[in-house]
Amino acid sequence: MLSKKTRTQRYYNIPMKSLKCSLIFMLITGLSWQCIQAQQLPRRAFLGAQLQNVTEAQQKELSLPNTQGVYLARIVPESSLALAKVKPGDILTAINQYSIINVRQFIPLLKQFKASDKVRLTYYRQGKKRQTQMTFQEFPKMKSKTYEVIYSSVKANANHLRTIITKPKGNGKYPAVLIVQGLGCATIDSPVNRFSKAISDSLTGKGMVVMQVEKTGMGDSQGTPCRECSFEEEVEGYLQGIKALKKMPYVDANQVFMLGFSMGGVIAPIVASQMPVKGIIAYGTVGGRNWLEYEMENTRRQAEMAGTPYDEISVIMQAKEKALHYLMVEKQATQDIIAKYPETAPHLRYPQHNQYLRSVGGLNLAKNWLKINAHVLVVHGKADFVSFAKDHALIAKIVNSKHPGKATYIELPNSDHWLNAMKTMQRSRQNRRNRNNAKNYRLLSIVSSWILEKVRAS
Repeated sequence: MLSKKTRTQRYYNIPMKSLKCSLIFMLITGLSWQCIQAQQLPRRAFLGAQLQNVTEAQQKELSLPNTQGVYLARIVPESSLALAKVKPGDILTAINQYSIINVRQFIPLLKQFKASDKVRLTYYRQGKKRQTQMTFQEFPKMKSKTYEVIYSSVKANANHLRTIITKPKGNGKYPAVLIVQGLGCATIDSPVNRFSKAISDSLTGKGMVVMQVEKTGMGDSQGTPCRECSFEEEVEGYLQGIKALKKMPYVDANQVFMLGFSMGGVIAPIVASQMPVKGIIAYGTVGGRNWLEYEMENTRRQAEMAGTPYDEISVIMQAKEKALHYLMVEKQATQDIIAKYPETAPHLRYPQHNQYLRSVGGLNLAKNWLKINAHVLVVHGKADFVSFAKDHALIAKIVNSKHPGKATYIELPNSDHWLNAMKTMQRSRQNRRNRNNAKNYRLLSIVSSWILEKVRAS
């Protein structure tokens, strides 16, 4: 019988010296896999300023020809603008050949530039027009003194998505968690995203690898603009994320979990039905009931919380039912529905494309939970007025009906939908737009303890 070494040589027809070199190259390639992946997706440019629209008062005060451009209220030290000697109070009016109209127009314009790109800026300082050259610096990355931070990426059909992976320092294989975001478009890769950092600090600090996936069109991610992304595209992104996570050399592929927030709790069981995981945690989600049932009841609840008279609530509910019917069932365009039924307008404002919501509306959510064979933890914040406690209890009931004892339901005091430290739903509703709300990260402690318990039990 041929030795394994001889068989390898003969099969690939590789000389032994070349084979040794190839094995060394493969070893080096494997060790630098994360770096190679990250290089495939360019880092976005870091302008480094607080931007404001130019007012008529500023136009007069600074002797500007018009109100076009963006006012630089603050400049971050060591940013692209700071290194180009641009100062707070300057007015940017053009970048290369592109005119700058206002903040709303300028932000999407910036996305075409990457770190290291050289550009020409046109700006006004104290009424005088100036130009200067600027080299874009890369957007600051997440850092930690206690764990490693790896910027990588995954391909999901036509979309190329940034991933941020945090792992404990040292060798070995660790349990891992994929974070699944909720509805809407917000970057996970920003110094102001305290929640994203808190997840890594808490879970990785307890000995777990954590992967977060940037939505398409957000941050460094390339592909379909986030608000035009379909539900199926979003699911595919997380599916590719979980596949990549399981293949990582420092991940125990048998101890991979998913933590889904809000819509993430809808997506997680769909992904897990295609790529099995050890467990799923869902917070602030919809589950046992279908989406249309949830939307109707939530509309009534929030109208009651607002103190709306009951006869007016009946009118609101009729408009909501009409909006959902024509959008989800008849699949009519939003503008056509509003043109025919103007009262439906307040009920057709969603952060995602219509087709996204239609896909969600067509899901059998109970069936998706029955498809999986995983441990399940469902948690509802007691002050969460966006989701329902009974939906979380129902998810646990559905899972346990097929796999007795595998699901647990917990009600979390002093926590709302966004993990703000709120005691009541009414308090949360009144303060939901306050960015300075204190956070309650007790959920993360519950999640890490539950995961480690499941890992030890196996």
